[in-house]
Amino acid sequence: MTCWVVLAPGPSASAELAGKVRNIPLVAIGNAFELAPWAKIIAASDAAWWRSFPAARALPAAKFCMGEARDIERVRIDTLGAVVNSGVLGLECAVRAGATRILLLGVDMHGTHFFGEYQNGLRNTKPHQREQHLKQYAAWARLNRNIEVLNCTPGSVLDCFRKADLDACLVELAAQRLAAA
Repeated sequence: MTCWVVLAPGPSASAELAGKVRNIPLVAIGNAFELAPWAKIIAASDAAWWRSFPAARALPAAKFCMGEARDIERVRIDTLGAVVNSGVLGLECAVRAGATRILLLGVDMHGTHFFGEYQNGLRNTKPHQREQHLKQYAAWARLNRNIEVLNCTPGSVLDCFRKADLDACLVELAAQRLAAA
């Protein structure tokens, strides 16, 4: 089993939370790169986001977008349509990197971001968009039943993945690593 973390920028995300999973390969969704600058992958669906955050572009992580963004690898998920939300893109990137188990963090799907609302001209998610995002996660889950995704975000309204306690997952992962050594 190859475990990855997908860290989204929901209100529950924090530097302390990111630090707990520092030794696990991590996909930072959008501004979550600020909490985990060591991320192996940064994923943001919106090309405008990439133009607004040159600090993310400067990091050594692999970078993915669903739109046209200069020097950022474009990803297509043909089974889900032309564009999906950045969290689904992050799941897809983790799987393409070899993940067979994914721990979701910061995927609250309510509220804004750990930093509040965007103040730089980028669009904040509206309720009707959030409903669409929930449907995109569910569609991705149906297409990827062979991938174990555990939602370790307390209070998350995303219900298409099994909820799990992060600390318990980390203990289990540590035990598996010891057994394999």
